[in-house]
Amino acid sequence: MHRTFRTSHKRQSQSLDGVWDLIPDPKDRGLQEEWYQTFPEQHYAMWIPGVWNTLRPLLNYEGPAWLRCRFTVEACSAMAIRFTAVTHQANVWLDGEPLGEHYGGFLPFSFMVPEPGIGEHELVVRVDNTHDAHRTIPSDNLDWFRYGGIPRPVFVELFQCPVYIQSLRLTPLIRNGDAALNVRAELISLADQPEERHWTLWVDNERVRSGEVTMEPGQAEVLMFGVELGQRERWSPDHPRLYTVCLDLEDDDLIERTGFCEIRVQGNGVLINGEPLQIIGVNRHEDHPEWGCALPEHLMLRDLDLVQEWGGNAIRGSHYPNDQRFLDLCDERGILFLEEIPLWGYSSEQLAHETLVDRAAAMVWGMVDRDVNHPCIWAWSVLNECATDTLEGELLVSRLVETVRDVDRSRPITYATDRGARDRCFDLVDLVCLNAYHGWYTDDETWPQFLSRMRSIIGRKPMLVSEFGAGGIYGWRALEEGVIWSEEHQAELVTDCMTHFLDRDDLVGFYVWQLFDTRTDRGPGNRRVLMRPRNYNNKGLLNEYRQPKLAYHRTRELLARRRKG
Repeated sequence: MHRTFRTSHKRQSQSLDGVWDLIPDPKDRGLQEEWYQTFPEQHYAMWIPGVWNTLRPLLNYEGPAWLRCRFTVEACSAMAIRFTAVTHQANVWLDGEPLGEHYGGFLPFSFMVPEPGIGEHELVVRVDNTHDAHRTIPSDNLDWFRYGGIPRPVFVELFQCPVYIQSLRLTPLIRNGDAALNVRAELISLADQPEERHWTLWVDNERVRSGEVTMEPGQAEVLMFGVELGQRERWSPDHPRLYTVCLDLEDDDLIERTGFCEIRVQGNGVLINGEPLQIIGVNRHEDHPEWGCALPEHLMLRDLDLVQEWGGNAIRGSHYPNDQRFLDLCDERGILFLEEIPLWGYSSEQLAHETLVDRAAAMVWGMVDRDVNHPCIWAWSVLNECATDTLEGELLVSRLVETVRDVDRSRPITYATDRGARDRCFDLVDLVCLNAYHGWYTDDETWPQFLSRMRSIIGRKPMLVSEFGAGGIYGWRALEEGVIWSEEHQAELVTDCMTHFLDRDDLVGFYVWQLFDTRTDRGPGNRRVLMRPRNYNNKGLLNEYRQPKLAYHRTRELLARRRKG
């Protein structure tokens, strides 16, 4: 399933997850040789959802590759082929004919096929995970791994109707203490004559709005309206109440889920449903040694168990839109989520490229459009550790913030900065997220000194530590104090930082870097290898197989004592 709940009662859905054929194309011959027409006989077998960098011969392969699957369909009026993510460039053919293309590795896309033939079809996807310095997001300089493949579910929906619902976007709101929904639905007609349809919006089996729509042949129609729902239970970490919303269009329907939670900035704090919010969180990549970024749901559940057993209430989705199933689980568990796009580490020269800026705006719009219904998302982040101390950075942040507000004005907007006092974009966002590694990368300033200095610069605005931590290699233990990479040194540094953060009354909270160790890119000329033993970022509270380090236990004990106190 592509979600944790059923998204339609009237559509026939067919998963394409399973074994696909894969062939890498390092010389980029496939287009010229028309592999979409005749797929090469010599190929690998690869499980989808999956990434080829978990196959031993292709552990570090970057470039184009081709994937193929065959599937059978019954009689229908139309078929939608839906990809929930492909990393990063995708070109798609069905039975040798082009369907289209998509760029961006962490958001969904689909193709509608009117009147597909009954029987077997061949789906071919050319995937290219090549990264460069000026056009791709993320770039070719990363501190996580550049996986290639189809890491999230692929499925087909069969329609037996001439008019169907293309999309349904729900924005949950609290107005004057009551719940409300802003609804945007796109309807598509495949008919060759006008069609009239009655539509109904249901919230937990209660009819709350209905109407009529007349669709002209080939027309797209957008329904936009607000619904006042009166008193509804609030969603919160302690009480994650969710509501099922269904838009019914006679012979088609689409189901979403949402919750009603009010997030509001007040002075230097953030309120959730009128109460002060304290973030106790971790950064988390989608990564595993055997699955790469294509995590199955049982591992998602395990990660959430580990966060809650540790004492946390929040996750920062570093550094890209996460699998929507994971957000569904956060909704269900009451875990707060900070979501951002993979705009990481760009210089002012890079940020001056128009293609990069346009892609960033499209990605941030797509992220908010896809996930605005999730009550677990308490804030949007538009970038991480870019040149926000320059004019180019300021122009970009301004554009991205306005793009978010075009879709959603109900949540705070932020970005994560490593520029300290030099940053010039604080006034453009609702709260300030600070990344720093005092005691690990730098010793020129302590955390108390740094945060007090930043408070004097930021003024009366919420401030949050979005990254801090230290490296510790699992199993490397030392009797002496201060041994770099030892579990003891990591535990001491992270515990000291958290103790200070918890004692401050001018912090919204913190996110430890990071929940578990993650595979990293080797960097230009393999230079990052010298900073990343084992080709891993070893700052996890757990190792890559989710085995706890001393830092996990020490900080969990600290949080338990604070709760009792």
